[in-house]
Amino acid sequence: MESLAGASCARRVRALEEEAVRDRVEGVATLRVDVEFSDTLRRSLGVGWSFASAAPTELACARIFLVPLGGDPRRIYLDIVDRRSAMSVRLPEGLADGEYAIEVDAYGSASWGDGRLDARGRSASFTIGPPTPSESALSGRG
Repeated sequence: MESLAGASCARRVRALEEEAVRDRVEGVATLRVDVEFSDTLRRSLGVGWSFASAAPTELACARIFLVPLGGDPRRIYLDIVDRRSAMSVRLPEGLADGEYAIEVDAYGSASWGDGRLDARGRSASFTIGPPTPSESALSGRG
C-alpha cells in the first residue's frame, strides 16, 4: 500500500507531466524566459526572453502573461511588445499573494491576431508576498 506522502508526490509528478504536455505546442519553438524584480515596492518586473535553441525565425511581437500556479489555470494578460526581447511590466493592483510565473507567446508576424504562434516559454516560478515593513513605510501604507 502506498503511503500518503508517496501518493501526494505521485500526484504532483503526474500533474507536472500533464502541464509539460499541455505547454508543448506542435511546431512552436521554445523560449527561455527570465524574470527580475526591478522594483518590489511597485511590483515591477523586468522580463526577457530568447530562443532556447537556434532561432527558427525572427520575432515581430510578443504577448506577456502572468500565470498563477497551483490554482486558477487562467493566464492574466500584462502587455504586448513589438520587436524587442525584453520589457518592464507592472503587476496588477490587488494581486493575491502566491506562486506565479511569466509566460511569453511570441509571433513572427507583426499581426499576432492571425493565430500563428511561433514560440512560447515560461519563467521559473516566483513568489509574490506582502510588502516588507520597510516597503510599507516607504509607500506610506505602514
